[in-house]
Amino acid sequence: MRGGYFLNPKQLQYVIELAKTCNFSKASENLKISQPALSKQIIQLEKELDVKLFERNCTPLKLTPAGEYFVNEIKEIIDKEEQLKRSMEHFSTGKKGRLTIGASPFRALYLMPKLIKKIKEKYPDIQIKLCDESSDQLREDVESGKLDFAIVNLPIDDCLFEYTPIESDVLVLAVPNNMLGLLPKTATSNNGQISFKECSGLPFVVVEHEKEMRTLFDRLCATANVHPNISMEVIGITTAWAMTQEGIGATIVPLQFVSKNKFNNDKITLLKITDNTYSRQPVIITKRSRPVCEYAKYAIELLSQ
Repeated sequence: MRGGYFLNPKQLQYVIELAKTCNFSKASENLKISQPALSKQIIQLEKELDVKLFERNCTPLKLTPAGEYFVNEIKEIIDKEEQLKRSMEHFSTGKKGRLTIGASPFRALYLMPKLIKKIKEKYPDIQIKLCDESSDQLREDVESGKLDFAIVNLPIDDCLFEYTPIESDVLVLAVPNNMLGLLPKTATSNNGQISFKECSGLPFVVVEHEKEMRTLFDRLCATANVHPNISMEVIGITTAWAMTQEGIGATIVPLQFVSKNKFNNDKITLLKITDNTYSRQPVIITKRSRPVCEYAKYAIELLSQ
């Protein structure tokens, strides 16, 4: 490395994003800069370091051994910087403490209000930040140090994270009452249970592709050899439930989402899917080797009870 050179934080961000996407076009799109500008920054950094970070003569792009080492090291530096910044907040602002929690939007809705109330009762002066993001983003934010902990579904990389299981999701089929006639008569008289193959006549409201609930839905369809009539695609479970309440289509939801929010479901019948071999096991993740603050420990204890 040339003498007197200081690492540019933006260049570090560019390297991390490029290492994650392995694609200049995708990385530049995520970083909101042009592809030539990104390429120029990476080349400049490689010249300053006097090492090659990326192998460009392959698809997808990949890190060189030096690049792998560099990315791992700068992730540690950024992590320590984030921890130091948060530790110093007490001295700069006089706040008693800070806790950052991550959860998906629907878990933020049904799990977080009571949890945060209990935390504030024990630690009234603590500042709490709740981030509701996708599971992939939550994992990334725990790894980078932006979150003290997050709730995601298994599987996780246990080389990166330590985890504590919490109550498993129980998946049910929510059917608008005005569509019960589309089901076999035996379906609604079988102790609230139904085979997914018997649902083939229903229109469905589903969450968008790449969401975990959509993956479970697609697996159910494949296993039951059902070609679903998808009436509507929405961004999340809360919206899917609202559409089902209006009679637009049936949907798959966790039972906890319905019961813990005490939703008015007079217009909906909930049915257990008898042949559901798939489940979602939520866990609380923290970054391995990072100390867990007392507020996070208390919150994790409450969630895991």
